[in-house]
Amino acid sequence: MDDPNRTALDALATRVLRVHGEFDARLHESRRRFPDEEFGRLWEAVQAYCTEMKGLDWLHRDVAREISGLREYLALEELGTPGEVLALADRMECILFSDYDPYSGGGDAAALEDSDWDVDNEFGAYEASCAACDALCRLDDVGLCRDCRAKLERDLLRKRDWAYSATAFGMTEEQRELTRKQVVKQFGEDLELLAVTKDGPSHRTRRKARKSESRGVSQ
Repeated sequence: MDDPNRTALDALATRVLRVHGEFDARLHESRRRFPDEEFGRLWEAVQAYCTEMKGLDWLHRDVAREISGLREYLALEELGTPGEVLALADRMECILFSDYDPYSGGGDAAALEDSDWDVDNEFGAYEASCAACDALCRLDDVGLCRDCRAKLERDLLRKRDWAYSATAFGMTEEQRELTRKQVVKQFGEDLELLAVTKDGPSHRTRRKARKSESRGVSQ
């Protein structure tokens, strides 16, 4: 006989996956309006799922895969994600994976309200000087402002540094390459924040060019 509790949890997980699929489909439509309504339904579905999963030490694999890295992915500039949506995506990951809501102060996923869209909390956990640009603003967990964090993420994608890219987490190889291609198409191939290593392609190219110039002069 099926466990009715497990059946109910599976149904909530299925709802999260269905609503996420609807949101993702609308997100990648050709028109530029961000699908606020679909994201709102995803937020509600994840809230309901987290409430029922509270106290359990496991998650549905497919739910974890789809929600992990969602905030970092939505932060890509070409998506035009509103700041309040990024804040909710951040909360969504926290309550799902850590059973903690960084913006409510109570840490109880069941107490979250749909009206908690706070643009003041659109990024970061504290205010200080950014480690990269020295701007005084809200910073993330590694000490970067919103703009520098986006640059770092794009650099990681350009370098195919999948292990450190939050966006690439849980993606297939094909999805990673497609995302990298989109970043390069919009922002170019040059790194914005990370330093180019001496053994990188650009260094070898410059060295080869200098040798070619030297041979041309000697002739």
